[in-house]
Amino acid sequence: MDLNNEQFRTDSSSNRTIESDHTHLAEAKFERMISEVEDYAIFLLDVKGNILSWNKGAEKIKRYRADEIIGKSHQLFYPQADLERKLPQQLLEEARKNGKAVHEGWRIRKNGEPFWGNVTITAIHDELGAVSGFLKLTKDLTAKKAAEDRYDKILEELRQSEERYQKMIAEVQDYAILLLDETGHIQNWNMGAELIKGYKANDIVGKSFKTFYTSEDIENGLPDKLLKAAAEFGKASNEGWRKRKDGSTFWASVVITALHNERGGIIGFSKVTRDLTERKKYEDRLLNNAIELEIKNHELVHLNDELSSFAYVVSHDLKEPVRKIRIFADRQLEPDSTPEDMQAFARKIISSAERMQALMESVLLYSRISNENMVKETIDLNEILSSVKTDLELMIQESNANISASHLPAIKGIRFQLHQLFLNLLSNAIKFAKPGLSPVISISSTQLQAIDLPEELPVTDRIYHRITFSDNGIGFEQDQSEKIFDVFKRLKQKEGLTGTGIGLSIVRKAALNHHGYVTAESVPGKGSKFHLFLPAIE
Repeated sequence: MDLNNEQFRTDSSSNRTIESDHTHLAEAKFERMISEVEDYAIFLLDVKGNILSWNKGAEKIKRYRADEIIGKSHQLFYPQADLERKLPQQLLEEARKNGKAVHEGWRIRKNGEPFWGNVTITAIHDELGAVSGFLKLTKDLTAKKAAEDRYDKILEELRQSEERYQKMIAEVQDYAILLLDETGHIQNWNMGAELIKGYKANDIVGKSFKTFYTSEDIENGLPDKLLKAAAEFGKASNEGWRKRKDGSTFWASVVITALHNERGGIIGFSKVTRDLTERKKYEDRLLNNAIELEIKNHELVHLNDELSSFAYVVSHDLKEPVRKIRIFADRQLEPDSTPEDMQAFARKIISSAERMQALMESVLLYSRISNENMVKETIDLNEILSSVKTDLELMIQESNANISASHLPAIKGIRFQLHQLFLNLLSNAIKFAKPGLSPVISISSTQLQAIDLPEELPVTDRIYHRITFSDNGIGFEQDQSEKIFDVFKRLKQKEGLTGTGIGLSIVRKAALNHHGYVTAESVPGKGSKFHLFLPAIE
């Protein structure tokens, strides 16, 4: 039995020796592995923080050799500010209490150069659980810190830039600059928007930008069309009338730009608006001046034609009756003239005098039409037609004329001139009826846009009424359709009719005085149509 116990003790002692050898071998291998690590500084500290070991990583990062640093305090690696606030001692105490302490901050190399270190200090305990030292692991994160600092600097610069941009936008007064979400609701408001549109930020932010558009534009879908165009093409521009808070309007130049995220999706829109009301007024004045100048030039052309016609009247039409009066007066003085001859000569003298009087009255009437400078008033053309029919009542009854008319518009005009215009058109239609056939005259009215207007109109950028007088009379050749409006121009007349040839000249002159025009179309034997173009009330 004793022999067996002795053998057991011998074997146990031998086993413990083998285990101890294996442990020392493992520890030696671990220490060699640690010593070879270069990316981390890994070393042991005693309970006071003095360095007990050193590896290649520590030498590489902190630049000390093992023989220079072992035995010295790890406080050598901390800058003065950290030493003053006792950071090394605080980290050891934290590791002692919690088992571990982690910290990032500036550390000092042997040559005094700082580096950014990530430090983990782990407490090491003995068999009884008491702290016997510490393992300190340090990683050089200087490059990462520099990158992070650069990134933070860029972010800060961007933040400051955005802040400056927002302040700049907020202070701009000449432009309303605002941000819309993808549905067109207002996200911000600047000083220019407040000045131009009249809203305070708290009155309008969160509301739709459609608030600024006229009811007509909203009905036509203009706001939605602009957002759709900006989304499709990147940008949409428009000029038009917009509404202020007080209901007044201003002429706005608007640019809406789509804003995208990094994937190209629409995240909203920027909207820049400028008040161009004064420019619009100036352009309108220039346009009106140009229109007025064009009208004046148009009138001068016609005035030159009139002067030529008056010269013709003086040289021919008025001379002819005077010449006849002189001839027949001289014939009356002939000694062999009989009483019958004297009466015939007297009748011819009277006829020539009446002809001259009619010409002079026509000239005076035409002159009055030309020089009429009365203020225009709103006139119902149905009333003008009724008044003219009253004047022509006897003529209408004698000819058994049938006159029908649709409802006619009201226009801005001069009553006397419009009366003469209708009077001459109707009386001409009655006078030049087919023999044995009662005159049938119809008057109709329709509105026309610029594309349907005759090019002779002095102004074509507005809506016009076309009033058509149609008859079943004798008509005329179409190539005479302009000549009939010349002063004192007479075509081959219906037998038994006389006239001065000034009636249709008065019609055209009155039309021109109203910024209008008159044209004619006809086929011999199939009647005529006179188209009167007069501007609608704006």
